[in-house]
Amino acid sequence: MATNSYSDSMGENAPHPTPLQAPTTNLYSPHIHPDSLRVNMSRRAVDGTMLLNDVIREFQQQVENRGISFSNILNRSSEFTTLNQPSPSDSVVINLENVSTNRHSLPNPDIGHSNYQAAALLNSGIAAPAPNVDINTPETPQNDTIHNVREIQQSLEVFQKYLPFLLILIAKGLYDHCEGIFDLIVLFVTFLHTNSVVKREATTQARRSLTKLLAALCYILVCFAFIGYVFQDEKLYLNLVFIPPYKHLTNVWALLWTACVTDFILKLITIIFKIFLTMLPPWIIPFQRRGKVYLFIEATSQLYRSLATIQPWLFYLLESYQGAEKIVGVFLSAAYMVSKGTDLMCRLRLLKAAVLKLLQNVTLGSFPSKDQIQTAGNHCPICHDEYDTPILLQCRHIFCESCVSTWFDREQTCPLCRAKIVDDPSWRDGSTTFFIQLF
Repeated sequence: MATNSYSDSMGENAPHPTPLQAPTTNLYSPHIHPDSLRVNMSRRAVDGTMLLNDVIREFQQQVENRGISFSNILNRSSEFTTLNQPSPSDSVVINLENVSTNRHSLPNPDIGHSNYQAAALLNSGIAAPAPNVDINTPETPQNDTIHNVREIQQSLEVFQKYLPFLLILIAKGLYDHCEGIFDLIVLFVTFLHTNSVVKREATTQARRSLTKLLAALCYILVCFAFIGYVFQDEKLYLNLVFIPPYKHLTNVWALLWTACVTDFILKLITIIFKIFLTMLPPWIIPFQRRGKVYLFIEATSQLYRSLATIQPWLFYLLESYQGAEKIVGVFLSAAYMVSKGTDLMCRLRLLKAAVLKLLQNVTLGSFPSKDQIQTAGNHCPICHDEYDTPILLQCRHIFCESCVSTWFDREQTCPLCRAKIVDDPSWRDGSTTFFIQLF
């Protein structure tokens, strides 16, 4: 039996009640009282209620951590009773050691209010509204990741089944069309090399290498001779002047191959014109004006290449159908021309802008005074030599006219302060587009 604070403070000298006095009503008296049995039973009832409340709350927390509402479990009790064997994933472990520890750590409540406190705690543990979680629709990120991994694995399994068949088809296509594929590779390598040579030599201006330019020109001519010899029976050169080289219906793959070869041949012809322009002496066309000529050549080439594909496609669409189905070819041809109109308009706008820039004599700046040249240091920041025809830009920086003109063929901004001076410099550096005109 626990001792009370009164007996602890008085010790053994505490006075005992006389027989004439009324029995004390202190519930914590160390002496045996007739009501002590009832008090102990009340205390044990409170302790049991608190322990039950802690167990219920621990159970509810464990269940809700698994995404299941406690109220749903109470409502679905009949379903769980019909199960023959519970699933391991639905098991819940309750730690009773923490419950007992927490119970003993709680302060000793007043006995007069113990029943009310126990009932309140029990009601708060059971009747507290739990968040409504639908057990039928929980989709966690982990489940989504597992589902995506399974889909990827299934896709890979399907791909592995089709991979041998695809490799067989690719091998057959490469063997059947090895000659045409080899010719395309030759044309592409030739274009890639000669285009880089022209772009590099156009930048060096007076220090350009005529030997490299002549070598690139010979490389193109040898490539043309090889293509003409291999396909001398097909007369591919007729496509260059909008004449169909075939009299019978062809398939779409042959049409695409013909368009690709024709486009590369026209690109190489464009590079030939740029090589001649780069090799010209500066007294014929000054270096500062060559960027505009490069742009004009490229704009003309892109427009011509876009027109060269119209005749093969119209022939293919119109001749694909005969008799009453000819109307289908007419509609397809009309749709092709409508879609082709947008591309042609873009090429025409580029050619118009190139012609206007070629005809206009726009200076990049003004001529600086001697004091301004001396203040700038008497040396061009680009070539690091003395100024040759110095030009003062809008940003007040001075450069050689030829140096800064070449710079603006590639860039829009000042070499020093990055202030925007000119418009878009595309195709003014001697380069040719990599776009393949197939339609």
